[in-house]
Amino acid sequence: MEDNWMNVICLLTFLPVCRAHDEVQVVGQTEPVVATVGDVILPCTLRTSSSTVNAVEEKVEWQRLDLQPKEVHFYRDDYNVEQNPSYKERTSLFKGEMKNGNMSLKLTGVKLSDAGNYTCFIPTLKSPFQKAMVQLIVGEVSRPEVSIVGIDAIGVVLECEARGLIYRPEMTWQDSDGNILPADGPTETETDSAGRYIVRGHVTVQRTDNNTFTCRVLQQQINHTMETEIHVKDRMFPEMSWRSGWRSGWRSGWWSGWWSGWWSGVGFSGLILVLTWGPFLYILKRKGLQTLVC
Repeated sequence: MEDNWMNVICLLTFLPVCRAHDEVQVVGQTEPVVATVGDVILPCTLRTSSSTVNAVEEKVEWQRLDLQPKEVHFYRDDYNVEQNPSYKERTSLFKGEMKNGNMSLKLTGVKLSDAGNYTCFIPTLKSPFQKAMVQLIVGEVSRPEVSIVGIDAIGVVLECEARGLIYRPEMTWQDSDGNILPADGPTETETDSAGRYIVRGHVTVQRTDNNTFTCRVLQQQINHTMETEIHVKDRMFPEMSWRSGWRSGWRSGWWSGWWSGWWSGVGFSGLILVLTWGPFLYILKRKGLQTLVC
């Protein structure tokens, strides 16, 4: 009997934990969603800890509590009478995915004023997890611009610049095989009048099979990456092929060899002249002196 009571106590103790663990809940995204231009999707899912839950019969609201009216989108036959006018004809849900718990909001024609905290909300859900927040960051972020800024004896110098970045960025260069290329010095980073980051970097590249190179800019805090490719025409590279290298090496070697050989030859010939004609000239000199004395 005592054992049975212990089992009941254990069951009652862990039942709320198990129930909470399998509770139906609205799940958003912890990291901010970053948008520049075009469309953006704010993720939201109805699920338990182990699977998604059909949301077709649910009443789904997307709100921005800092606006008046606060309704961004109301799902129940897309009934949007109280929708904030700034979102008119710009919001939609993925109706075909509602059965899989997908309640994500698609927002088209993103504007700077769309930035803010969005709430995905099911008011009829009997759960403490009936809402989730998704942060949208909107920035006038330009894609990295890559250009050729010089040609030196080593190769072609490329410059990459990106503007309007929200978080301090990291810039890397890659070739077409994904190999990281060493940059020409540290990346230059500054801020504009709005406090957004401007990043600029350089790399000197040499001729490859396809002469394609990529500048990649990463905002680590929000896991946001942008990249731009550039193809450098073959004729842009300095004439540093094996033929030109062989010619220049042959010329320099020939001239240096000829010059040093000439001087060596002159020195050797002088030594032969001294050894051959030296005694003879000495005898002539002695005879001449004797004639003068007599």
